[in-house]
Amino acid sequence: PTTARYKGVRLRKWGKWVAEVRFPNSRQRLWLGSYPTPEMAARAYDAAVFCLRGPGAALNFPSHPPSIPSADKLSKYEIREAAARHAREGPHPQQAEEAGKR
Repeated sequence: PTTARYKGVRLRKWGKWVAEVRFPNSRQRLWLGSYPTPEMAARAYDAAVFCLRGPGAALNFPSHPPSIPSADKLSKYEIREAAARHAREGPHPQQAEEAGKR
């Protein structure tokens, strides 16, 4: 597949999935990194958008919100780190079951 079905995710020509997010009320983007799967990139996006917009943000995986305390006070470097950490966590067993039913 050449397109992602997740918000904030796209495929590079060389096969890596990348994620980025825009800052609220700004044209500035925050690069979140390259990932081997679109799901990992989508989880990174979810963590970053949660940090920037709060718990009411539209997530790719609403049943698996990131657990990031005091997210509203993080620097862009800390947001990027939290996004990478959340991407590496992977889906919980319930989320993996739901994905298998599709």
